[in-house]
Amino acid sequence: MATEFTVRPLQASDYDKEQFKRKEEAGSYRTVVIEDGGRIIATAAMVIELKFIRGCGKVGHIEDVVVDPEYRGKRLGAMLIDALVDAAREAGCYKVILDCAEANVGFYTKCGLTRKEVQMVRYLDR
Repeated sequence: MATEFTVRPLQASDYDKEQFKRKEEAGSYRTVVIEDGGRIIATAAMVIELKFIRGCGKVGHIEDVVVDPEYRGKRLGAMLIDALVDAAREAGCYKVILDCAEANVGFYTKCGLTRKEVQMVRYLDR
């Protein structure tokens, strides 16, 4: 296990090429990965939304933050969040938001996010 990890954007060679192409063409989706010796050990994604009521200001929705269980406790999740916050700034977002389980609130608070409002969901039948 490396002591120094690489944080980088997802590349076409990491993923199903057709799905990667669709995400790239949309232009509003960012995915970052962390690798150890060429093996992806963590990933997170962000969808950028234009807010109609904010003059089409941009919001980054962080989601799918995942770290290989063998690598947890090494601040890799925080590195992913930092990378996506940087990407949101570069994209001109005025804020980033995410939904999380109650058990993960402490982690995201340590990453500089604050609790705000309530998440609601309605699952759709397929």
